[in-house]
Amino acid sequence: MPLSRKNPPYDVTALPRRASADSAGSGARGHAPRWQPTRAGVLNVWRYYDEVFTFHRGRLLLRGPNGTGKSKALEVLLPFLFDASLRPHRLSTFGGSERTMHWNLMGEGATGLTRVGYVWLEFRTGQEQGEGPDGGGDAWFTVGARLQAGERTTSVTADFFTTRRRIGAPGGFDLVNDAGRPLTRAALAQALAGHGEVHASASEYRDTVRQTLFPGLNEQRYDALITALLQLRTPKLSQRLDPSLLSELLSRALPPLDQGEISELADGFERLDRRREHLSRLEDEVRAAQALGARQRAYAQRVLRLAPAVISATTEMDNRTRAARESEEAHRAAVEEQGRAEAEHAEAEALAEELASRIEGLTESDAYRQGRDLDRLRQQAATPAGTRGSGGPRRARPVKRPARTPCVRRGPRRRPTPRRRRSAAPRATPGRSPGAPE
Repeated sequence: MPLSRKNPPYDVTALPRRASADSAGSGARGHAPRWQPTRAGVLNVWRYYDEVFTFHRGRLLLRGPNGTGKSKALEVLLPFLFDASLRPHRLSTFGGSERTMHWNLMGEGATGLTRVGYVWLEFRTGQEQGEGPDGGGDAWFTVGARLQAGERTTSVTADFFTTRRRIGAPGGFDLVNDAGRPLTRAALAQALAGHGEVHASASEYRDTVRQTLFPGLNEQRYDALITALLQLRTPKLSQRLDPSLLSELLSRALPPLDQGEISELADGFERLDRRREHLSRLEDEVRAAQALGARQRAYAQRVLRLAPAVISATTEMDNRTRAARESEEAHRAAVEEQGRAEAEHAEAEALAEELASRIEGLTESDAYRQGRDLDRLRQQAATPAGTRGSGGPRRARPVKRPARTPCVRRGPRRRPTPRRRRSAAPRATPGRSPGAPE
């Protein structure tokens, strides 16, 4: 069925313009250019036949009585075109499951056995947004979905697409053919050839949208963003604003902590604990050092008070040490002298033994006996004849031989002086044998 544009049942109010610093380009704060929504469209869905919503500097205000489709526009546009999920509780602004996408297509406003519709959202980025629809130097990015449902089924076929071309604008393309009917999937792919694509799956479409519109978000944070949009689009949120409820909604929308961030925080806390333990040990060491310093200070004070006595004792100890060293040297000299005296004494004893042996040998010799007999004869010859007995010649008295003195080794004695040695040696009288009596 050909589609015709009708007047919307609500008013679109243009917001007052602000200074150029709020433009969607680089921004006055020096941030990199970011994407802002410029237009949105609903084609042949629910009661919308071909409706285009124009944003003012990224903002859109829908105003109208209940039942005119304000919430329905949010259901089929945002965050559906970010989420690419057809689950009823994510579509409904009330979180229920009664109004499905199949009902949006085949419910109110539907005619025929099947129905095909489109929803799309256009974004723009650039240094400065112009007043006209074709602001010079701007880049465009359009996301959308082709929805098809039948009366004999309860499921909906969704084909998600992205393109750099604009819908219904000069140089762009249209979502209806010359007959005014929505494009088939093949016709849509042909219209996007070279400027976009029809994605094979919803996950592929989500990745393209996330990487293009939100390049700094990973999949985890992107899911958190969609959750925040779902919570904040709750109807009449401002009328029943509850700080605790709002806090709960925003808490639910917070992105989960990344495992790497958790590990980094845990490592930081561990480092803090180690630093705290280290500081505690340092404090203990400081206290111990202070206690030791106090004791050393008291000891030093006592030493200073006893310094004169210590100096005197040190001097006395040096004197005694010197005397002990001198005594030790004298003792060493005496020991050496004693050793020399003992050596001389041993030599003297050896000489005495040698001399005694020689004397003994001489007294036992024949020459000594003959000399002794000669001395006796001389004595007899010198005796007057009258002194002899009348009864005849007197018998010669036997001459006593000197007693042999045994050589007995005595204790250590001083070595005789050379003079004593000469007096101790037997003197030989001329004409007499050694040891012969006079």
